[in-house]
Amino acid sequence: MPNEGEHPTAIIGRGESVITKGTAEEAEYLQRHPSAAAATDAEAADGEDNIKNEEAEIEGIKESQGWILPKVKLSAWDPENEKQWEATGKFIAKRNLLASIPNLTCGFGVWLVWSVIATKIQKMHDQDPEVYPFQDWGSPTGKDYRAVLFLLPGVAGLSGGTLRIPNSFLTQVSGGRNVVFNTSLLLCVPMIMAGIVLSNPMAPFNALLAAALLSGVGGGSFASSMSNISFYYPKRLQGMALGYNGGLGNLGVSISQLLAPIFMSIGSTPVSPAGVSGWPANAGWLWFPICFCSAVLAFFYMSNQPNHGEKSNIVSILYFYWMECVGFVASFIGVITLISTRNSALVQTAGGQVVHKFLLVLLAAACEHLFMMISPKKARDRVKVQVVIFKRKHTYIMTWLYIMCFGSFIGYSGSFPKLIVDLFGYKTGDGCMVDGTFTPGVDEASCGGEYLTDYEYVNPNAPNGAAVAWLGAFVGSLIRPVGGIMADKFGGAKMTMIAIIWCTAAAFAQGALVNVTRQLDNPEKNYGWFIFLFLNLFLCTGFMNGTTFRTIGVLFPPEEAGPVLGWSSAIASYGAFIIPTMFGIALKAGAPEVTFYGLGGYYVSCAVLNFWYYLRPGCEKPGV
Repeated sequence: MPNEGEHPTAIIGRGESVITKGTAEEAEYLQRHPSAAAATDAEAADGEDNIKNEEAEIEGIKESQGWILPKVKLSAWDPENEKQWEATGKFIAKRNLLASIPNLTCGFGVWLVWSVIATKIQKMHDQDPEVYPFQDWGSPTGKDYRAVLFLLPGVAGLSGGTLRIPNSFLTQVSGGRNVVFNTSLLLCVPMIMAGIVLSNPMAPFNALLAAALLSGVGGGSFASSMSNISFYYPKRLQGMALGYNGGLGNLGVSISQLLAPIFMSIGSTPVSPAGVSGWPANAGWLWFPICFCSAVLAFFYMSNQPNHGEKSNIVSILYFYWMECVGFVASFIGVITLISTRNSALVQTAGGQVVHKFLLVLLAAACEHLFMMISPKKARDRVKVQVVIFKRKHTYIMTWLYIMCFGSFIGYSGSFPKLIVDLFGYKTGDGCMVDGTFTPGVDEASCGGEYLTDYEYVNPNAPNGAAVAWLGAFVGSLIRPVGGIMADKFGGAKMTMIAIIWCTAAAFAQGALVNVTRQLDNPEKNYGWFIFLFLNLFLCTGFMNGTTFRTIGVLFPPEEAGPVLGWSSAIASYGAFIIPTMFGIALKAGAPEVTFYGLGGYYVSCAVLNFWYYLRPGCEKPGV
C-alpha cells in the first residue's frame, strides 16, 4: 500500500491520463485522499481537452492540404506529433518540398551560369579578339583577360554569400512561400540582362558585373530554402528532406554546365565580327522562363508556417525586398571596393591578392550584418530573436565544417569548367608569328615574321571540357541526399569523418597531378586523371553537404536549427568567390597546385574539429 505521503503514479499518454491498474488498497487510498482523486480527474479532463485541441488543429491544417488553391498560412504545425504528421502533415511537407526544389535549382543555375558564360566568352575572344574586348576595362589580353573573366563567377559568389546572411533569417521574417516565389522572380532580372548585354559584341564588362552581382540572389536563396524546409520535417527525417532539397537544388549547377554550352552554340547571325560561332546571350534566355515558371509553382503550392511572417502578406513581402535590397547594397560595396582597389599596392603580389580577397569578404559580410540592424522594427525584432545562435559554440564549429563541404563544392563548381580550359587549353613554346598567326616549332632562322620565345598559344589538341564539366556538380548533387540518408542511419559526424579523409587525399593528389601536368609538353595526357580526381572531390564534398546538415538538424532545437543552417551556408557560400579567385591568382602566378594544397591543409583542420567535438570518447556531443 502506498505510504501516507505518496499516491499511485499517473501514466500520461497521447490525450489520456490513467492510473496504473492496482489493488483494492489503492482504491481505498484514493477514497481517503480526495485531492489525489481530484488530480486524477483533472488530468483526465486535460487529456480530453488535448484530444479536442489536437483534432481541431488537424482540421485547421487540412485547409492547407490539396493541390487546388490550398490556404497559404498554416494554422498549426508540429511535425513531431505523429498523429498530425500522418493525418495531413506528411502531404503538406512533401508538397512544399516538391515545389521548393525547382526554385532552388533555378537559384543555383543562375548563380553558377557565369562560370560557363566566362568560358564561352574566353574561347570566342581567343578566336576573334574583336568580340568582347571589354574596352571599359582597358581591353586586357592574354592571362590578364582570363584573370578578368574569373571576376564574373567571383562577383556572383561574393554577392551570393552576402545575400545568404539576410536569407538565413528571412524565412521567419517573411514566410517561406513568400521568400521562395519572390526570389525566383528576382532571378529573372539578371538573366534578362545577360540576354540583352551579351548580344552586343562590344558588351561592357561593367554591365556583366552588374548582372553577375544580381545573380547572387540565387546563391542567397539556399539559406532561406534550407531553413524553410527544416521546419516541415521531424528530426528523424531531417537528413533526407534537406538532402533532397539541397542535392536536387544543386543540380542547377549541372544544368547550367550541361545545357548552357549547347544553347550558346545555337544561333543564326554571329555575334562575333569575324563570324566565330557562339551566342552567350542564350544562357540568359535558357534560365529566364524556367525561373518564372518555378516562381508560379511556389506561389500556388508552398505554405507559410503559422508563426512566420506578418498577418499581412504584403507587409511580409515588403520586409523581404527590404532585406534583399540591404544585401545588394552590402554586395555592391564589396564589388566596388574590389574594382577600385584592383590595381592597388596590396595586389601587386600573389600573397597580397589573397589577403585582398579575404578582406573583401569580411567587408561585405560586416556591412550586411550592420545593415540588417536598420531594417523595419518588426523585421528587426524577428531577426534579434534568432541571433541567439551566435552564443552557441557549435554554430561556429559547424560553420567551419560546412565551409569545407559547401564552400568547396560551390567553389569547385565555379572553377572546374574554366580550369579545364586554362590548364589544358594552352601551351607555351617558341615559334614564329606571321600576320597574327603563331606557328610553334619554327626556328628563328626560318621565321619570316616575328620570332617569339615562351609564347602562350591555344593547344590544338585541347580536350572538350564542356563535355564533362557538368559531371562534377552532377555527381556532387546526386550524392547529397545519400549523405543525408546515411547520416540519419549511422550518424552525421561518422559519415563526415570518412568523407573528410577521402577528400583530403584527393586534394593533395590533385595538387601533385597539376604540378606535374603544367610542366608537360602535352598536358592533355593527364586529362583523364585530372577529371577522375576532381570527380572524387565533388563526390566527397557533395556527400558531406548532406551529412553536416543532418548534424545541424539534430544538434540544435528546431527554432535554432533553421537559422544555423542558413547562416553556416551563408559563410560557406563565399567559397564561390574565394576559390575561383584563388585559382585565378595561382594561375597568373604559374602555380595552380598551391590552391589544392591549401585546401587539403584546411580539410585536415576540419577532421581534427569533427573528431574532437563529435567522435572521440567523452566528446561533448556524441551521436550527432
